[in-house]
Amino acid sequence: MDYLISDLHLDHDNIIDYCDRPFSSVKEMNETLVDRWNTTIDPDDDVLYGGDLTIRKSAAALLDWLEELNGEIVFLLGNHDDTVLEGLDRVRFVEEYTFERRGVPFHAVHDPADGPSNPKGWLLHGHHHNNWPDRFPFVDHDTRRVNISVELLDYRPLGTDRLVDYLTRGERYPDRTAARHTLDDDD
Repeated sequence: MDYLISDLHLDHDNIIDYCDRPFSSVKEMNETLVDRWNTTIDPDDDVLYGGDLTIRKSAAALLDWLEELNGEIVFLLGNHDDTVLEGLDRVRFVEEYTFERRGVPFHAVHDPADGPSNPKGWLLHGHHHNNWPDRFPFVDHDTRRVNISVELLDYRPLGTDRLVDYLTRGERYPDRTAARHTLDDDD
């Protein structure tokens, strides 16, 4: 798995206010999120997408957005993902997903409440966005959880190798700004 990201909520105008996203319109949000995804991810990259892609419920809407995004996608079903499309060449829909990167095990679910009580390694999740930062920060070393919601990742996919480097340092950062700058320092 090369990249991680969750909760784009494309076409969702209320998410801008709900999560205090820095966009003036849904159009600007959609364009920025897709552009940052495609600037970061190449067509052959493996992406773990943590759920809640679009607020629109139709299969056509979901397919339209998936066709816009680069990468081979493992798509964790979120609470807003009512449509599952079978037989897509580069997208696989799952309830949960486990993988290892450089010896670090990960277990991924959309909502951390649906994860195992004692996962081997780190639990990756979205769902909580940038709300409740004390309970669901970017990284919580005590619970071994990583919140991969887009708001905590500066609205762009996070390289899994960068996350592994960050986790092995064992540092704690109280807010997304500090975490974002720390990840950026790896360049």
